[in-house]
Amino acid sequence: MASLKVKELLCLLYSGLLFISGVLLIGFSVVLSYKVFYHFKFIPTSSIGPFIVYFLLGFIHLFLTWLGVKGPTREHDIHIILFMVITLALLIAECAVGVWSIILWDEVDVESLHLMTDSFNELLNNDFNKKHWFTLESELKCCGFNGPEGYRKKGSVPFSCCDTDLENNATCKTYTNGCQKPLASYAKVLLIDATIMGFSCCVFQALGIFAFYVFLRALKVERAARVQRRLAMQRRISQENGSANPTPSSPPPVTPPTSA
Repeated sequence: MASLKVKELLCLLYSGLLFISGVLLIGFSVVLSYKVFYHFKFIPTSSIGPFIVYFLLGFIHLFLTWLGVKGPTREHDIHIILFMVITLALLIAECAVGVWSIILWDEVDVESLHLMTDSFNELLNNDFNKKHWFTLESELKCCGFNGPEGYRKKGSVPFSCCDTDLENNATCKTYTNGCQKPLASYAKVLLIDATIMGFSCCVFQALGIFAFYVFLRALKVERAARVQRRLAMQRRISQENGSANPTPSSPPPVTPPTSA
């Protein structure tokens, strides 16, 4: 019984951590999605997919917390088994999203290159996307597509290409590197975070399945022991009642009188 209680406490501890993981998964997915949308003009829209899936899976983590608490505390087999089945499905889904993030990581630099090329040409020819390039250059500390020489057609570089950390703001020290490589690194870091999230969740879900499986086995052993104790108690009570109330001996047979 003591061993079963320890396993129950471990299951409850895991359920608490599962709730925290759900909150963190939702929070991180929102933050990383915002970082993708912040430069959505240059990052392919497919890159947002893993974070949307993580956001939805975070709510499943929260739902599983209820099953993880109710099953062990009330010793309901159906809730414990349902918990393990859903957790296994989560494990597969989160591993799949991790693999998906790796595939996107391998493709994001090529796709972002096409998006940046088209956008920069529109900027030079029609003055489109000024706001997006200003934000990109200011944050990533870069200038143009391949460097400040890309603005030669316009005759001057924008203020976003200037290093504003200089003590003398009257002069402009132009960033020498273009934005192509910094943006590719920016997008790849986001997808690496998505990959780490996916595989970390897989390991966490595997621990949960193992903990609840061990508890379920211990619960079945404990139930069998309870049945044996109950039967032993019933036999002992039956024996005690039998010795306290002995069965009276039958009277000797009466011989009928013979006629004279």
